[in-house]
Amino acid sequence: MRNFLIGLLGLLTLAGCVSTEKPAEDIRYTLLKDLSYGSHERNVLDISIPNAAVSEGVILFIHGGVWMYGSKDNYPVFLDNFRNRFVVASMSHRYIDETVHINDLEDDVAAAVAFIREFCLRNTPEPGKLIIMGHSSGAHLAMLYAYKQHGNSPIPVAFCVDMAGPADMGDIAFLYNFRKLRQEKFFYQLAEKTSGYQIVDGDVTGEGYSESGRKMLAAISPVYFVSPASPPTIIVHDVADAIVPYANSAALNSVFNVYGIDHYFMALYSGIGHILGAKAVRGGPVRYDKALEARLVRVMNEYIGKYCKL
Repeated sequence: MRNFLIGLLGLLTLAGCVSTEKPAEDIRYTLLKDLSYGSHERNVLDISIPNAAVSEGVILFIHGGVWMYGSKDNYPVFLDNFRNRFVVASMSHRYIDETVHINDLEDDVAAAVAFIREFCLRNTPEPGKLIIMGHSSGAHLAMLYAYKQHGNSPIPVAFCVDMAGPADMGDIAFLYNFRKLRQEKFFYQLAEKTSGYQIVDGDVTGEGYSESGRKMLAAISPVYFVSPASPPTIIVHDVADAIVPYANSAALNSVFNVYGIDHYFMALYSGIGHILGAKAVRGGPVRYDKALEARLVRVMNEYIGKYCKL
C-alpha cells in the first residue's frame, strides 16, 4: 500500500521542477504568498495582482492529489500567461480524513472565493468575474463550486475549467480502475473519506452499486448538480486516463448537450493519461504537455472574450 500511495501521489500532484522566471520587463504583477483565508493551517493561498489599475477578472486554481495530498504550490505554469491581466490565485485546502469530508473542502473553496473578493476590494483591482479551475480532485472541487454556488457566488462565475476531474464518483469504472491497480481496498477508503459514509456489505455488487451506495456517491458528484443555469465549462480529459475514467467527462459532455450549455470538450487521444503529460515530481509548479497548454490557453482566451465581461 505504501508504494502505491507514493506512486499515486506522484501521479496526482505532479509538481514539475520548472523555472517560471521571466525577464523583468515582462512581469507586470505583484505576487503575495501564504495569505490566510480561514482558521485551519492549510487555509492559505497565493495571489498575484496585475500592476494595471483594472484586471479582467479572477482565476482560482485548485490543486489535485486525491483530496489528501498536494498544495497551492502545484499550480500550472501556463497560468503565468494571465497574471498581467487577471488576479490569479492558487489555494490549498484541508485534507480529507475520518472527520473532514468533501462538504468541508467545499466550504474551504467558498471561503477562499469570499476572501479573494474582499482582498480585491481592499487592493483596488475589481474582482470582475471568476474562472474556477483545477486538476483531478481539484477539478472536482472546482466543478462542485461552479455548479452548486454559481447563483450566490460573491464573485460571479464566468466559466469552469475541468482538467481530468471526477465528475461522477458513482461511475463503476472507477472501481474497475482501482481493481486493475490492485487497490480496491484503498478505493473504498477513499469513498468513505470523501463522502463521510461508511461502505457496508451490499453497497457494491458485481453489477455496480446498491441504491444507498449510488445515493452516497451522487451526493458528491458534480454531474448531478448541472442545471440549465450552470456556467460554461472547458473539459479536458485523455482517453488513456487509468485513474479517473474518461467516461466521467463523456457523461458530463452529454449532460451539457442536453441542457444546451456552452462547453468545450477537449477530448485527448495522445496517451498523456491522467497526469496530462506533467513532468517530474518535486513540490513546485506544474508544466503539463506543451501542446495541451498552448491549446488550453487559446480556448481559455476565447471563453474570456465571451464570458468575462461584466
